[in-house]
Amino acid sequence: MAKFYSSNRQRPFTKVVSLVAVVFVVTGCSDPALSLMHDYTSRLSRTFALEIHDPAPLNLQQLPSITTTRADIPDSNITLVELVATRACGLDLLLGERNSSLGKVMTPSQRLKYELAFLKQVQPCLNNPDIAPDLQQKLAVIASDKTRQIDKHWQNFLQQDETLRQQLHPYRSLSEPNSVAGVADTMQALHSLLALQKSIVQQNWQQASSINPEQALEVLYKANTLSQLQQSLRFSQNWLQSLNQQLEQIDLKAQCPAGKNSDKAEILNTILLQYFIGKVQVYLAQVDGTYQQLYPLLLQLYQGTAFSQSIQQRFEVPNTALKAELRRHVIWWKAVQQQCPKT
Repeated sequence: MAKFYSSNRQRPFTKVVSLVAVVFVVTGCSDPALSLMHDYTSRLSRTFALEIHDPAPLNLQQLPSITTTRADIPDSNITLVELVATRACGLDLLLGERNSSLGKVMTPSQRLKYELAFLKQVQPCLNNPDIAPDLQQKLAVIASDKTRQIDKHWQNFLQQDETLRQQLHPYRSLSEPNSVAGVADTMQALHSLLALQKSIVQQNWQQASSINPEQALEVLYKANTLSQLQQSLRFSQNWLQSLNQQLEQIDLKAQCPAGKNSDKAEILNTILLQYFIGKVQVYLAQVDGTYQQLYPLLLQLYQGTAFSQSIQQRFEVPNTALKAELRRHVIWWKAVQQQCPKT
């Protein structure tokens, strides 16, 4: 499958036509969106006898590292005798899970689930007559500590989880044209995480513990829509910006001298209608539609975190720039129609 510009490395590139030719010949497959852009570019290149060059490689700031975003949270200690005593209120199984070999190496999502389950399960223990008063007091202190710490567990989940970090890295291919596969599932997963976030803020441990963050992670991983959307926005903006810069250098008066019939007018009209309006513009509208549905949810989820700026750089900034380049491209086409009117 076609590989795109590295986000964090730069390397020389051949021309667009050469690049796509390599993709077809060497790999035997192509990215449909890249193929669409290449087809459009090639037709303009042939019509104007213009050698259109690659855009510059994409640059992207690294995400904040796992080390710098990790919140260290001390564990609470409970003796084996106390653990056995909590059997009276059903807390023993949960504590045993945490003290097992697997419990000691929990992922951020597993740890978040555990903390929420504890805060829910500990409540009946605090008033259970079968629990000794001194143990009740100790559990109340632990519950109070965990309540204060739960936001750190949530932050660790958002910023440390591998699946969530993967969604913020560009994928190797663009969103497929004429397809919204994964968008609805991704929206549902983000809404689920936002509901969990709201329950944590409200300290509704019953509600929060009923929402499994790992189910949302599984959906996001399978769909990979956010990662593809990011790549689509950034690549499309970079491609169209480079194309605009080169097309604007064309002397349209020389291409279509006034008072002289030119076959180019008919060809350009076909390119405009069938390839720009009929394909490229439709694809970019599809990408923008996905952005409008997913980005507000993603931004809300990460609001106030160390990732909020990175998310804006990966989604909002290229989307705004892409719209500006699209308007610029439409203005160029208007100039083409004025100078090369179809007879």
